[in-house]
Amino acid sequence: MSNFLSNFTSDNYQNKTAKDQKKSSDLVDSQAIGEQEESEVFHKKQVDENAVEAKQVTSNDKMVANLAAKETVKIVSDDLLVKDTAFAKKKLLKRLCFGAVTLLIWGCICGFYYNQTHIKLPDFTGKSVSTAQTWADKHKITLDVKRVYDFDKKVNTIIKEPDKHKVIAKKKVVDLIVSLGANPKTKIKLPDFSKLSLAQARGFVKKVKLDNTIIQLDYSETIAKDNYIKQEFVKQSLTSENFKREDNLTLFYSKGKEPVVKNIDVPDFSTQTKEQIDKWSKDKGVKIDFQTEGSNTVEADKVIAQSVAKGEKVSKADTIIVKRSLGKPLIVPDFSVLSFEEASAAGKELPVTVKQVYSESVAYGGFINQSTRAGTQYFAKDNVPNISVDFSLGQVYIKDLTGQTQGDLQATFYNDYTAKGASITYQVQYVDSTETKGVVVGQSTLNEAVPLNSHVIVMVSNGKS
Repeated sequence: MSNFLSNFTSDNYQNKTAKDQKKSSDLVDSQAIGEQEESEVFHKKQVDENAVEAKQVTSNDKMVANLAAKETVKIVSDDLLVKDTAFAKKKLLKRLCFGAVTLLIWGCICGFYYNQTHIKLPDFTGKSVSTAQTWADKHKITLDVKRVYDFDKKVNTIIKEPDKHKVIAKKKVVDLIVSLGANPKTKIKLPDFSKLSLAQARGFVKKVKLDNTIIQLDYSETIAKDNYIKQEFVKQSLTSENFKREDNLTLFYSKGKEPVVKNIDVPDFSTQTKEQIDKWSKDKGVKIDFQTEGSNTVEADKVIAQSVAKGEKVSKADTIIVKRSLGKPLIVPDFSVLSFEEASAAGKELPVTVKQVYSESVAYGGFINQSTRAGTQYFAKDNVPNISVDFSLGQVYIKDLTGQTQGDLQATFYNDYTAKGASITYQVQYVDSTETKGVVVGQSTLNEAVPLNSHVIVMVSNGKS
């Protein structure tokens, strides 16, 4: 027993403990296990070995051995239960890293989802609504555009954006207030533009925002540059007092005199129609003065001559005279040099009526007058009037009416006198006669010359003797 106990001396116990601790440390290092359960298994094995040795002693020594074994187990267990702090730190670090990675992944997933469903709204204030719409279409955002009149903002300019700079969900509708510009229904009292220069007129139009008012500059030979020419309203009912911003107005101001530059080539008009020449004149801005005359060689409507030859250059200030043919003329002859018979044959191409009339001043057969002046030209396109030519029958002689009936007198006086230029009137006077009633038996004037305005008494039988 003493030998047994001697094994449990202080030195032996410390040596044994040191050995056991070294063995335990080597085991832990080799297997890289610091679990408390493995240490307890190791301690239990040592206790069992000590218990086997203790069975070899006497029963009297068992209590001492048991006590010593318990003491030994307690000491060994306490020393071997010391934790490996480096391993614990590594294990904790692993858990922390795993947790951090997990949180990072979840954060990325949540951030990605948030970014896909939310967006930061830019500031569109002062920009055009088309810019905002382009952005909205790109990011699948719905815009709710409210339009209002605003004199100070251009049309389609964004005036207000309540949610600017905010992060919003993409399903949210974005409200925008957009300008319609100045109210077109506003009445504008127009000034007297004739008293305003071009710069002043432009300033007024810009100031009150007359978007439908046009200032047109034209050349003028009489009005100085930048001065007022005229104004034209599209609607005749418009005046300077009832004019609205939406109404149309054109103001004409002078560009001064058109510069004279001879840079326009003149073509050959002889092969062109009037319509073609008019079109050239309009396109080039050169004035054409059309004149017409008859021609025996150039057919109607063709060009006879032009004042500026082909290939020469003119300016817009020049005027070109173009003579066009009226065709072969029909010339009224001078009937004063012809006899009655010659005159009747001379006017076959013209509607001429040759007749003889009484005259107190022109002898029989002489020329009296013609209704259309000699040398007058008519053309196929003209509506030629009837031409009357008169030759003289000399003085009026009252013929014998005896034997005619009263009913024949009207025709006789008209055909023999009135139709031939003499204004001879008659008066019937009834007388007693053996002749049949109504027969002319006498007259106040017979076979003698009388003035063109004369009165004759015709005596007619009343059938009483």
